[in-house]
This record gives sequence, C-alpha cells and structure tokens, in this order.
Amino acid sequence: MASVTAEPDSSRSIGYARIIIDGLTQMPEDASFRIWREGYPTPNLGPRGWQVREERLKPMQVVVEGTQVVLVVSPAVTRFLDVEPYVFALPAAGVETPLFWPDTIDVFEGDLPPATEQPPEDTTDQPPASYRRGGDGPPTTPPTGRAVTAGPTPPGTTEAPTIASPIAPSIAPSIAPSIATPPTPPLRPGAAEARDGAKLPLILAGVAVLMLLVLLGGGAWWFWFRPAESPPTTPIAQAPTAPTAQERPNLPPAPEPVTPPAPVPPPDPGPILSTPPAPGPAAVTWPDGTDSLSLRDLVERAPNPAGIHAAALRRQAEGRHDDAFVLFEEAADRGHGPAMTAVGRMYDPNGFLPGKPFANPDPRSAARFYRDAARAGDPGAEAPRAALREALEAQARSGNGTAASALQEFWP
Repeated sequence: MASVTAEPDSSRSIGYARIIIDGLTQMPEDASFRIWREGYPTPNLGPRGWQVREERLKPMQVVVEGTQVVLVVSPAVTRFLDVEPYVFALPAAGVETPLFWPDTIDVFEGDLPPATEQPPEDTTDQPPASYRRGGDGPPTTPPTGRAVTAGPTPPGTTEAPTIASPIAPSIAPSIAPSIATPPTPPLRPGAAEARDGAKLPLILAGVAVLMLLVLLGGGAWWFWFRPAESPPTTPIAQAPTAPTAQERPNLPPAPEPVTPPAPVPPPDPGPILSTPPAPGPAAVTWPDGTDSLSLRDLVERAPNPAGIHAAALRRQAEGRHDDAFVLFEEAADRGHGPAMTAVGRMYDPNGFLPGKPFANPDPRSAARFYRDAARAGDPGAEAPRAALREALEAQARSGNGTAASALQEFWP
C-alpha cells in the first residue's frame, strides 16, 4: 500500500513543496491528483482555493526516485494548506491515502496571477495590415464583425449574399442602430392642433385635483391647530366656618379605646434534625464524553488550554494521533507548556514512532518546541531537551551541518 508525505522543495524558492508517494515505482500518464478535507462545507482544493465541487490539480513536475514518485507543487497549491490532516488521491494509479501537511513548508503570501489573461482591446478603426489594400495577400480568416446585406435578393435566390464588415466590434453596436432605424415620417396637417386639444381635459382635471388638495389641507389645519375653547368659570364656594358653642348639637361621648390582648407565642417544636441532601448524579469530568466531537467543537467547548491538552492525551491513547497532534498544537499556541513538550516528543528522533503521526522525525522542530516549553515553565521538557542536545552534539562532531545549526539556534 502506498503512503504519502510532504516536505519543502529546497531546490526552489519559498512555497514550493514535494509530495512523495512511497511504494509507487511507475508514474501513470495522468499525474493529476486531488486533495480534500473532511468535515468542512468546502472540502475540495481547487486552483483558487477551497471549493464545493471536486477538482483535479496538475503538478509542476513529476520525478521518479527509486521506489518513490515525487510530485512538485507550486505556491498556488501550498498557500491553501494548513498544518492538519488531509486525504490525497492519485486516481490514475488507484492511490487514496491520508496526508498530514507539515509546518516546515513556508506559506506563500503573494498575490496569485489572474485565472485568464484578456488580450488588449484594439481601439483603432483600421483593420489589420493583412486586410488592408496593398497587403501581402488575402487573409486566412475573415475579420471579426457583423454580416451586412449587400443589396436586394436577386431573382431566383432564397438568401441575400452577405459581405463581411471590417467594422471593429467596439464600434459596431453604435453603428447598428443608425442603420436599422428608419426616418421619422412628418406629421400630417392638423395633427398638432388635435394633439393640443386632447391635452385640455387633462389640464382641467389636474387643476381640479390641485384645488381639492388645497381644501383638504386647509380643513386639516383648522382641525389640528384651531384655538382651544376656554372652560366656563364657576364661582368659588366659601369654606364653612366652625359652629359656635350655641350652634353645636349634643353629641354622645366618644367610646374609650380597647387594648388588644398580648399575642401568645407558638409552642417550641424542639430540636430540628437536619436531613442530609440526597446524592445527585456523578459530575462528568472533562474530557469524558468528547470522543465523538469534531476538533472545532472540542476546542470551542474546552474550558481552557489545559482541557484541550487533556483531550489530546485521551485521543493519543486511543490511537488517533492526527487528532492528538492538532489538539496539542492548539493548546501550545495558547501558551500551555506541557502541550509544547508533547508536540516536541512527536518530532523528537529519540523514541520516534513512525506514522504517529509523522513518517520521519524532525529534530529542528523538536528543539524549537522543547525550547518554548522550557520558557513557558514546564519542567517535563528538561530531560528530553537535554537528551536531544546530546544527540545533536554527537551529529555535529561527525560533520552534520543541520545539527550544528540547530544547536546554534536553539542552544545559543
């Protein structure tokens, strides 16, 4: 079964990549391929980005290297690929296998050229030299233009002969209306007077409508803005005066106030025994119940970067290494030190596990993530970082320039 990996093309400039198909010794005649992703509304990669319909892409170059076939792709393809799992297919060879895009391929940030280039418009009114009088010979193809009827149809024929017009397409539409429009016939005598007489009823009707609108406007103004009528004035009644001693009637004496009885306190119910609450359902601990979530939903529901790291460890234990790498890297981007150490172990040549998720180790990426984890304060990064440094120092002493540059960059 063929396996597919990707790596930067060091022989070309930024953005070029090599897609390596291992296990395919002979390249078919049709080298077009497909790349798609799962769980997205626009899953298929096309020439201008992600789209709905399926699209086959063409490589820039195809190279056969022993048991491997290498497809060289340009920045027009790599600029749309992020560090996540995809599906690669080479239909002519019957290859369909997962492809994990690494972060070692730089992204091309420039503008792509237009899909099609339009030829410059000919603004001159003269035909090309091969159609002018005195040219080298008759043209091989008729000039672009419209067909113009040469004259009336001769007797005995069913179709009028046409002559190719050398009029440029840019000015032909402006000439066509002037040719096809017949002259306006003059008005017959008395038509102008009849037309003016027909307008008189319309003018009278317009005046009547205008007067009606004026009357309606005046009535509305009077209704809304008429002066308010003042209410009728009423005489103010004089307040009655207190009666004198002679005018006061003999009233019965006022009753004495009645004092209400004192309230009786309620009986003492005795000591109240506290009843313990009934045990509720066990609380769900994160990340339990997240195995069926997509990566996007899991990241949105995670309480913090440590929760994303815990979900990544869970999926790594289940053998879902591609998902685990994406989650580790998401937590690392949010500053979680243990997640940075976990990504470094995936790249580390010491204890490297092929296919989980990478086919080959990357000591430079491992050194970078170990350094970031140490700066973030993760003590778990110290031991693997020291072991990686010893391995790189041994390779540098044997003349390995890549190891020497990694030591200089990540252990200055």
